[in-house]
Amino acid sequence: MTTEPTVGQCVYIARNSGRHGGKVGSRMVITWVDDRDNTVRGFVDGSAAVADYWVPVRDLEPVGFGWDYVRSHLPPEVVTLLSACNGIHNLALNDEIRLAALASLPDLRERITEAVREVEASDDFDF
Repeated sequence: MTTEPTVGQCVYIARNSGRHGGKVGSRMVITWVDDRDNTVRGFVDGSAAVADYWVPVRDLEPVGFGWDYVRSHLPPEVVTLLSACNGIHNLALNDEIRLAALASLPDLRERITEAVREVEASDDFDF
């Protein structure tokens, strides 16, 4: 790991130098950093108990929470829906998908016309 570990950081055990009992590939949320020997302890793989071993920082790598990480941990139908969006901020569907979905509605024109009539008839309508 190239950065200093911090409490609360999510890391994974990338290798075992022989100085700990952790399983390579396990995820850990750091709960304690020992600066004296550059080791950490934490919750492993969602456990409610702190691991009973110390892991050298050099055996750890930070967990990347990018799209590849998210995609590998979500159900396929959720990945498909998120793939149709422009980024994850506000989860706005990208224009091509949004227009295709709208165009597929059989009574789109009627729905829009009715919505405009309702808005115009309301007291709150103000252009």
